[in-house]
Amino acid sequence: GSSPSASGGAGARPRVGELSRAVAGARTGRCGVRAVVELGTGAVRLPRPEAPAAPVEAPGAAEEVAARIAAALPEGLVRTVGSRRMGCALPGADLDLVAVLPGPADAAGVRARVAAALPGARRLREVTGARVPGLRLHAYGLDVDLVLVGAGALDPGLAVARRAELGEAAAVALSALDDADAVRESVGASHAAFASLAREAKAWARARGLDSAPFGGLPGLAWAVLAARTVREAVRDAADLSPAGLRREFFGTWAAWDWSEPVSLLPADGAGRSPSPDPVTVLTPRAPVRSCTAQVGPGMRDLLVRELYRAWEVLEADPDGLGRLTAPPPLHRRHAAWAVVTVRAGAAGEFEERLGRARGRLRALLAGLPDAHAWPRPFERTATLARYAVGLGPTPPDAAALAALAAPWAAGLPGVEVGWAASGEVPDLP
Repeated sequence: GSSPSASGGAGARPRVGELSRAVAGARTGRCGVRAVVELGTGAVRLPRPEAPAAPVEAPGAAEEVAARIAAALPEGLVRTVGSRRMGCALPGADLDLVAVLPGPADAAGVRARVAAALPGARRLREVTGARVPGLRLHAYGLDVDLVLVGAGALDPGLAVARRAELGEAAAVALSALDDADAVRESVGASHAAFASLAREAKAWARARGLDSAPFGGLPGLAWAVLAARTVREAVRDAADLSPAGLRREFFGTWAAWDWSEPVSLLPADGAGRSPSPDPVTVLTPRAPVRSCTAQVGPGMRDLLVRELYRAWEVLEADPDGLGRLTAPPPLHRRHAAWAVVTVRAGAAGEFEERLGRARGRLRALLAGLPDAHAWPRPFERTATLARYAVGLGPTPPDAAALAALAAPWAAGLPGVEVGWAASGEVPDLP
């Protein structure tokens, strides 16, 4: 007595989606998922490999690392910047530090002193190719970025206020201190509401793959500016400052935003500004005022708008639907093929150097792939290897076309290769 559609008989059309899958398994002492086959399309993909448990940040770890580095550089000034200075860091966020030192910045010398101060540090390397020198390391369970600014003959304690005297690169690096302070000042007594909203926005951006500047996304400062602007205007308009109210306001405002208009921290800051030539322009709040989103291309802007609209629609239907907001996107339905960027080396130290160079130059590869979405986290990682997936859109280039485009980019990057993969050959992404 069952109808064909209910029983799965002749004429039934299987629904394609998260709930209508055929799972192919194999028994090797236990039953496990070996591949996922979508009914109706026959698309096959590998399941996401089990990720290692995320490290738990020990209380006081960031403060301890910053204090040890400051003690190793007593002649200088070491300050925390970024999300931790703004008070809106996600658990396990990078620790971003700026060190102002008298004379020129000696990265090799600082590296030796930091290594002595943090003997348990791993993956300690100098950052090359950036505006100013720096170090990157892992200590106390945290990834640490240390930017080095040489103050020349200027007292390091005066360098932030007089940064324009040190040249553009140093001024930009030192403005991170004032940028973070300006964000906090802009929300005043509503800092707790801002911090909650900024964390939610960044967690959403991370889940949807929109949060990494080296991969063409928006950096943490941009999300903080958007959140601070939302809170400030809600306070001005006596709007709902509850988490659910601010969440709806955030996604509703930025989903409808005309992205040819620059976004500044305060509405008056953008008054009279001409439309930006860049796809997305979020301005830093303090001098030298500049875009922190110049790396965002047209494809990422379009994806950003679609994701913001999706989030707004979710919240219109369910104001408390935060869990649905941070669900992973259906990447295997968006991308018919992938570019797999592999970085490898024979030793861990050499690998970290190569990985840093590849990440720093990834935007040049993406410039030739207009429909690409580079996922910011590797789907495979060891001490000497990392593989990143770059979605190539619904009409991707074939293997030969990708090879021709990627060869010049990879030529100057030892240990880096780019391969073409069909949709199902890349697992669900972390």
